[in-house]
Amino acid sequence: MKTHRAPVLALSTAAFALAVTVLPAQAGKFCGGDVECACGDTVSGVAVLTDDLGVCTGLGLGVSSGAVLDCAGHTVTGSNLPGAWYGIQLDGASGATVRNCKVTLFRRGIRIRGGGNNVIRNNNSFKNKYGIDVAEQTTGNLILRNVVTDNRDEGIHVGSGADGNTINGNQILRSKNENLYFLDANNCTVARNTIAGSGQASIYVKESDGNVFRSNSIADGSVHVRGDSSGNVFLSNRVTGYGFFFQAIQDPTTLVWTFPHDNRVAGGWIHKADFCFRFFGAYDNSATAVRTDGACVPVDSGSLGGQDPTGNTVSFAP
Repeated sequence: MKTHRAPVLALSTAAFALAVTVLPAQAGKFCGGDVECACGDTVSGVAVLTDDLGVCTGLGLGVSSGAVLDCAGHTVTGSNLPGAWYGIQLDGASGATVRNCKVTLFRRGIRIRGGGNNVIRNNNSFKNKYGIDVAEQTTGNLILRNVVTDNRDEGIHVGSGADGNTINGNQILRSKNENLYFLDANNCTVARNTIAGSGQASIYVKESDGNVFRSNSIADGSVHVRGDSSGNVFLSNRVTGYGFFFQAIQDPTTLVWTFPHDNRVAGGWIHKADFCFRFFGAYDNSATAVRTDGACVPVDSGSLGGQDPTGNTVSFAP
């Protein structure tokens, strides 16, 4: 087979300009204190932005352990093109704080990867692919009072090994797919968030155990629990437009089915839903003292993946 090489001189001026915009970001320096931050820099110590930052064609800003990034309401803007991977990245950082930032047009607006015990608060992450991404063996992080809106895939993604984190008091709105997505993430607390306007599920929990979802306002998408998810607890949540859906899933590679089981719903409200609870290939889940407006079918269930929907119990408050 012959390989054809395009002539070098065939690249137009416009195409050349586009190629320049997607090159990796500037080689960064450490910034903070008296050193002003630029695209691609890593914050050390305390950095307070005095102006907007961008357009950044690669990394917006990195944040090191113990550092404080205060954007003071300024915006970190990406190129919305390949190469603009992370707006604000805490890569292996511990004990860092990111606050008062607006982040937009990156693949991941704010990302924590590894490390732990970081605080992400009072930020606005919007029109990214993922608003906030928490991944890879990171624990003890606090995601507090952020506004995460209009992202192209997910609002907040909590990935494999991101255990023991707290997501509290955020607005997670209008994601194209899931607003809040848990994938193999355990023992987290999700409390007092407003979660609405997703294209798919408002809360999606897959292969995740022992998480607590408490006193959240959830609308315009289901609470969807899939695969081998167990020991999750849903306390006093207000769910509007959809109910709870517990569903088996088949791994596309191994073809093995896994089943949600031993999850619990207690209290709360379900409004304007077609079905209050659906159990498909799910077993031994329970719901107690749930209030409804009387509009939803209480339970819909069926077998899936060879598993009958056995042992599921539902009771409603009078």
